[in-house]
Amino acid sequence: METFVTRTAIKWAYLLALIAGLAWFGNWLAAGYIYPQGEGIVIGEPAVVAAEFTATVKSIQVQIGQEVAKGDRVVQITSQSMAESHARLIAESVQRSAKLAEMKIRNEIVNATLSSAETRERVASEGQDRLNTLYDKGYAPNITRTEAAVQAYAGTQAAEALRAEKRELTDQLRQLLKASEAADSVLSDLIALFDSGQMRAPIVGTISAIFVSPGSVVRAGDPMLEMVGEHRFVISWFPVARLFGSYGYDLAVGRAVRVDTGHGVLMGKIVHVSTVAGPLPREFHKSFVPTERQQFIRIEFDEGVVPPPYFTKVSIR
Repeated sequence: METFVTRTAIKWAYLLALIAGLAWFGNWLAAGYIYPQGEGIVIGEPAVVAAEFTATVKSIQVQIGQEVAKGDRVVQITSQSMAESHARLIAESVQRSAKLAEMKIRNEIVNATLSSAETRERVASEGQDRLNTLYDKGYAPNITRTEAAVQAYAGTQAAEALRAEKRELTDQLRQLLKASEAADSVLSDLIALFDSGQMRAPIVGTISAIFVSPGSVVRAGDPMLEMVGEHRFVISWFPVARLFGSYGYDLAVGRAVRVDTGHGVLMGKIVHVSTVAGPLPREFHKSFVPTERQQFIRIEFDEGVVPPPYFTKVSIR
């Protein structure tokens, strides 16, 4: 009798273990295809700190995991190229200022002498008209008439030369002033961009990675630091080939979901369903299984829920 009970217990234990194994295997195969189940990661809005020019890292003023506010100093750099550009723009600005001063002086001289030249032109023309009248009446010799014509021509020539120079100087001054203002704006932008070599945090968030060390030389656009924004959310992946989608399994915006962190379940809702299916990150790849492409879903935590730490791997149900 005792042997029979033992055999029966072993049989039932084996059967239950087999059923449990089959249930686990079926759940493993069906998860995400028959009922909603996906995997995701907690992240924030990404940002990087990078220079727009070649630079040398002088010091790093933050550490990984440190929280920073927008505008906080995070890296101190020096840049030979920026110093050369600054010196060149300053030299060009001095040259433009000297040329501008020279043209203004010349313009004042032209304005001061133009009135006299126009008076000379008018007097010479009037004198020529009178001599022509006297010549026609036979009271003035031809030589006097010729001299009057020469004087009238010289007066007109001098006045027209000054008027032409005034027009040209006015146009050149306008163009030079416009170019000088644009160059001064570029110089101001360059100074503001360099900011005495202080690189600042572009957003409120946490330092997630540091790619350089003091003495490193970085090219324009190379990231020095990586940040994640203060606001945390979940990016998750769901299988594309879902079954029975018309019977309740619908990944729609506003749908409530449960975010399982392994230490508890947090509530959230879907706020965006991507139209793009992409490959899963490396940490979500299954062994001995080809890389699959799944649909991206963005999930926001419910109000009042304290999000888990950045880069926490979670399950979505």
